[in-house]
Amino acid sequence: MKTLTRIAATTTILVAAAFASVANGATIADSIANSSRVDGNTERDGARHPDQVLAFIGSGSGDVVLDWGAGGGYWSELFSGVVGEEGRVYAHQNAGERFESNKAALTEQFAPFGNIDLLPLERGASIPLDDNSVNTVMISYLYHHMHYSEGSGESFPDSSAALFAEFSRVLRPGGTVIIIEHAAVDGSSRTESGGWHRTPPETAKADMAGAGFEFAGDAPEIFYNPEDNLMNVWYETGLSGKTTTFVHKYRLPQ
Repeated sequence: MKTLTRIAATTTILVAAAFASVANGATIADSIANSSRVDGNTERDGARHPDQVLAFIGSGSGDVVLDWGAGGGYWSELFSGVVGEEGRVYAHQNAGERFESNKAALTEQFAPFGNIDLLPLERGASIPLDDNSVNTVMISYLYHHMHYSEGSGESFPDSSAALFAEFSRVLRPGGTVIIIEHAAVDGSSRTESGGWHRTPPETAKADMAGAGFEFAGDAPEIFYNPEDNLMNVWYETGLSGKTTTFVHKYRLPQ
């Protein structure tokens, strides 16, 4: 009962915060209601709980956000309102043929927001942002590609270690990395969980500690499904949009 009470209380606080003012940026509620958001993104709101997630992240007016692997811009569009005219959102994309085919559409999609910049990069390239210039790095449903790669075994891949070193460089002291990821059962191997397209929460914590980040909290009540056994390929088992998902915040020491 104590656990359920704590979760209920935390959820209430997060939802209430979503409707509070965010300095000179829009409220979280207004950011969600922004008519410039494309239909394909607003249709995901029911599964992604943006009010609770954004309240947990705590971004505000003037912040700079690096949305890593932004794809169709779900979080980029939402962060745009929260950080306001004085803030900036960099929507990272993997450079290449696929990006080039989507570039015109993404440019048109982001134009009404006024503070979203496309950031196409070759894999492994340095991030073209100044040192200590970013408040938050967002990594949504990508970490299962980062914690394991073929040939890395049970070690954090060198390519991922190099990427997180870049995140450390561009983040301001005290800046945060947010990881949203399909949860795998703790104790599962990197190979096994990577095959499920999931990550064990404790593996993420260990990786981030090794990369020099401090664990700054989680929000386990946002995405919890008791029918998800955390040991399955979610898109093959009818759990798309319904997985138990962890939301972690990590902080770069000041």
